[in-house]
Amino acid sequence: MAISKYSKIGLLALLLCATIFNVSCTYNESPTYSTTYSDTYQLTIYRNQWDTEEAGHWFKRFNIPNITKDVIDNGLVLVYYKNSLNNWVQLPYSTTLYNAYGTQFAEEMWFGYALRTLDIDYVYTNPLDMSPPQVLELKVILLRL
Repeated sequence: MAISKYSKIGLLALLLCATIFNVSCTYNESPTYSTTYSDTYQLTIYRNQWDTEEAGHWFKRFNIPNITKDVIDNGLVLVYYKNSLNNWVQLPYSTTLYNAYGTQFAEEMWFGYALRTLDIDYVYTNPLDMSPPQVLELKVILLRL
């Protein structure tokens, strides 16, 4: 059985379309990023180390020498805290909770940074106990991309 000229053109067109479709649907499952600098800090804040100016709002300043102008201009500062389940949670963090009497309150954490400085803010508005946590573990990652 001989294949006609038109069948060959149709088959070729079908193969061409299938190839284009296949190529357009592929992606890189393992992308690579060029990081020229990274540094990690493990920090711990104990309850008596927090500063405060108002009930329920606590803050702590750290000296981080490697937060340089180059990191600020060309990189990232990432901060995580370890929750009660031993999972690392990225900041900023905010949640709504309820105390034993059904009163709604907030728990929030965020950070800010400047040259050689990292600030951590913690807000806990539970009217039964507005104290900061006994221990707060943090992981700070500096990246220069």
